[in-house]
Amino acid sequence: MTDVSALQAPDLPELEDVSLSTAAEAGALDVSAALVTGDGSAVAAARVRVRESELRGVVLEPGTVPGLTLTDVILRDCGMSNVDAREGRVTRVEVHRTQLVGFGLDRGEIRDLRVVDSSLQLASFASATLRNVVFERVNLAEASFMHARLESVAFVDCRLQGADFRHAKVAGCAIRAASLDGVLGVESMRGLRMPWPDILASAGALALALGIDVEAD
Repeated sequence: MTDVSALQAPDLPELEDVSLSTAAEAGALDVSAALVTGDGSAVAAARVRVRESELRGVVLEPGTVPGLTLTDVILRDCGMSNVDAREGRVTRVEVHRTQLVGFGLDRGEIRDLRVVDSSLQLASFASATLRNVVFERVNLAEASFMHARLESVAFVDCRLQGADFRHAKVAGCAIRAASLDGVLGVESMRGLRMPWPDILASAGALALALGIDVEAD
């Protein structure tokens, strides 16, 4: 079962302070070994490539950023809502207190990601591959994992109402301190691990997935 200690943390060198205006030039956010702090304004970037860096309070304008790449990165108090980063790659990344409402990483690849106290409501990971991922206290309401491959992914104290796992492939995954009520595609989550109290709280969703009719008293 995936735990925080099992993830590979971002490997950061000594960071150089880089201004947001310098980091985001010519419609691209491309930095390495940098500490970038937002200035309250949203950045328009058609290309995002961040390596061995930390972003604090950086906000991206909504838009399409295909192939977004984050490698050995820490995000704190950032905003990437309604950013379409389809086919992007996220490797050894930590995300804290960040707004990612409507964020899209369809057909992307994610490995060694930890997301804490953030919102991924209405996000889409359709047809993506997620390996060694922990979501802690994350709002994933109505997020899509349709046709995604999830390996060693843990959802801890997350909001999952309306999340869509139809046709997902799940291996070595866990849900703790959360219910499956309102989750779509529960039948695709065979092999999922849950504590007994959470299983009892999810009894209705499990019965529905198995086609069990509940008799009235």
